[in-house]
Amino acid sequence: MSRHRSRTSVASLLLLAATSALPASAQPPGDATRGHDYAKAVCAECHATGAGEPTPPYSKAPSFSDIAAIPGMTSMALSAWFVTSHPTMPNLIIPERTKEDLLAWFAVLRVAKKPPPKT
Repeated sequence: MSRHRSRTSVASLLLLAATSALPASAQPPGDATRGHDYAKAVCAECHATGAGEPTPPYSKAPSFSDIAAIPGMTSMALSAWFVTSHPTMPNLIIPERTKEDLLAWFAVLRVAKKPPPKT
């Protein structure tokens, strides 16, 4: 396993552990692991889909971590984005269960991007 891939795997595992930091009421109903797997399979050609992953060299698409950190980028806003046509993105038809999984993955990334509390 390459050094980069190993760091990415560790970062992904740490992010998945962060879902336990979310209160149950804030956890989307999907499965973050499946969401990340889908993102790697379908979205990684243009987006960095996990924390610490580099953006593909020819792409100007934002990373999923950066998208998750946008103020106001709630699960509802992401859901709207998933079904809205965009000129720079392919028109994907994402099954409902997969949307829930992606939303769960974005929730993990959102928690990971929050600055640490000031003490």
